[in-house]
Amino acid sequence: MKPSIAFLSLLLLSPLSYADNHQLQLGIVNLDASATQDVENDELVAQLQVIEDGRDPAQLTTLVNQKTALVLDAVKNFKDIQAKTTSYHTRPVYDNGQIKSWQVSQQLTLETANFAQMSQFIADINSLANIQGMQFQVSDEKAEQVKQDLLKQAINKFEAKAKLIAGEFDRSGYELVNLSIDGNYFHPTPVMERAVMMSADSMSKGAPAALAGGTNEVSITVRGSIQLNLN
Repeated sequence: MKPSIAFLSLLLLSPLSYADNHQLQLGIVNLDASATQDVENDELVAQLQVIEDGRDPAQLTTLVNQKTALVLDAVKNFKDIQAKTTSYHTRPVYDNGQIKSWQVSQQLTLETANFAQMSQFIADINSLANIQGMQFQVSDEKAEQVKQDLLKQAINKFEAKAKLIAGEFDRSGYELVNLSIDGNYFHPTPVMERAVMMSADSMSKGAPAALAGGTNEVSITVRGSIQLNLN
């Protein structure tokens, strides 16, 4: 004998209904609270590229290595800038399926909290390397300091919400069941393309461009469950 459709529906719905009712009977409530703050960016990261095009890859490699060495030697005069080489590429340039020429490039990453030094340095080495991109960001140290204050604010908001909910349901209080803390993954703020072009034009004339870091949003979210007292 086949079970009726109504009976099958009851079997399918019963676990969900039981879970919901069980949670309600326990007085468990899920809630969250957040705290956010705009923080001034205190770090500048710049990507530079030393690049050469031509027919002789060996000669191009030598030129790129020489220019890169000059850039790394020049940065020693700027104590607040940390520099490192990153990716290195040698690739053929094709024309109608045939190798027409070669391109050799070396990328460098520069980091500093001294925006004026970075601007001057890029102006000094503009004939050796091209600007690929620049972005401002909040340093790890500053972000952690801010997050500590935001965490306190978020917890206070969470507790205020929990007390409000308990009061609205005429409960004497609540017990914390679980709690999790999430920090946002803020993204670096890129220097606008037009600003980069203007900076490059100014730097090509040997004049450093003014750079303003702007702000980034840092936030903390507290999520958890509370169990309302039964009175």
